[in-house]
Formats: sequence, structure tokens, C-alpha cells
Amino acid sequence: MGDDHQPLECRRGLTTRRRACRVRIRRERLRELRRTRGLTQSQVAAALSCSRSAVSTWETKGRMPLPDRLHSLAKFLGVPFSELVEHEGPVTLRTLRRRAGMLQREVAAHLAVGIPTYCDVERQRQSLPDRWVPVLSNIFGVPVDILRSLSRIQALQHDGGGAGN
Repeated sequence: MGDDHQPLECRRGLTTRRRACRVRIRRERLRELRRTRGLTQSQVAAALSCSRSAVSTWETKGRMPLPDRLHSLAKFLGVPFSELVEHEGPVTLRTLRRRAGMLQREVAAHLAVGIPTYCDVERQRQSLPDRWVPVLSNIFGVPVDILRSLSRIQALQHDGGGAGN
């Protein structure tokens, strides 16, 4: 029963460590946004090409929609993606990749880079290249601004901006 409130990758068994699951739908906020716009669950479902019961499940049980559907939902409601999700910890490339249900090699293939290159960026050994941002935004189903904020955080860490300054 506790699985109902876990993000998608946990329910699918892609990870067994609870601490790796960091992104959840803000179900109360979703319901509030829908109602203030005078929309029914059926209208939202029709706009997103899904069932009314799927929308109901997002609002009542907090299940995460698929990444592309979550992005479409934010766009349909006219809010930033970040308004529909809550983060239990810092957002990282790793948490975004896991939430999308992808392996490192799959992301590397989308980026047309070697697996070690992607792994170095994911582990913050190298900075996130600007040219990767639109590709990662598309495959992870998140707005570009989330990835750009990751890039700024990584740059600060590489410049020594956090320790002792």
C-alpha cells in the first residue's frame, strides 16, 4: 500500500533504495489548479490523452504521471513544471534519469557520447555541457530551467564556490 505514494521508478522496481526516490507529484496543488480553472478530471484527461482515472490517481494517491505527460500537464495548466512536483532532496541528473526510468547508457546514446563521459557529468566530475541541456530536457521531460540551474550549481562547485569562501 505504501507504494502508491512512491515515484514511478520505485513502483516499477527500477530501484529499491527509498532515498533515491526524490521527486513526487504535489497532488493537492494539482487538484487546486484544476479546480480554480474550472476543469473536470475528464477535461484534463481528454487534453492529455489519458483516462479520467489516471488524473484521479495523480490527485488522490500521488502517483507520478509519465515524464512526458507531466510536462504536458504543466503546460496545459499554464504553470511551470516545478509547481507540480516536490523534491525531497536536491535534484540531480541521477534523480532525473532514474525518474525517467533510463539507464546511463541510454542517456549517453541520446547525447551521442560515451557512457564514461555521461557518467562523469552525472557524478559531477565534469560540468554539464550547454549543448546537452535541450536534449536532456526532452528525454527527462523537464523544463530547460531545471537543467540550467543544475549547470549553475555544478559550475559553483567546480569553481570552489561552496567550501570556505
